[in-house]
Amino acid sequence: MPQRPPFILIDRLTHYDETVTATQFLVRQDHLFVSEDCLQPAGLVENMAQTCAARLGYYNLISGLPVKIGFIGAVSNLHILRVPVVGECLDTTIRVKEEVFGMTLVDAETRVGEEVIATAELKIAIP
Repeated sequence: MPQRPPFILIDRLTHYDETVTATQFLVRQDHLFVSEDCLQPAGLVENMAQTCAARLGYYNLISGLPVKIGFIGAVSNLHILRVPVVGECLDTTIRVKEEVFGMTLVDAETRVGEEVIATAELKIAIP
């Protein structure tokens, strides 16, 4: 991932296959996107985007390809049910819906435990 501290919003890749990728992130007090003990909505969206980046990076790594950098082309149908608080662990899963002409369309879901706290659809452009 091209992100560097203090912008990193995933701690580890927990699952990867052709269509599903999952990551975890522990919300820490000193993070750039934490305010008043809560991860701000922009942090949730960036966590989803970084999960997409982890998918692409891991695929390139295991395929022996140079790591490509993608860009968020669009975020739609964003639903934030609540923001997470410091100390909560985010489990974010993306499911690839379609890949065509350098664009990847994914459904993203972020949970804290069994509770869904955010969902979105992201389009990732890969030049």
